[in-house]
Amino acid sequence: MGETTARVLISRLADWGVDTVFGLPGDGINGIMEGLRRNGDKVRFVLVHHEEAAPFMATAHAKTTTRRASPAASACSAPSRART
Repeated sequence: MGETTARVLISRLADWGVDTVFGLPGDGINGIMEGLRRNGDKVRFVLVHHEEAAPFMATAHAKTTTRRASPAASACSAPSRART
């Protein structure tokens, strides 16, 4: 089986020095979540309770450590997404 987009993305994040991704899983990023699960030794995923918290947590992580972090956007086709 060839490289998946999620595997390439996680590998690239790891190459850039990103060791943590903050986010909220959703239908649109299930492939990325699977990539994070399979590559948990390279990049860890931290679940947030609200998607707006992910960028703040990634920024705080980067400012208080010498490590890089990235927020992960959730994408969902549910009607509740209309409120954001």
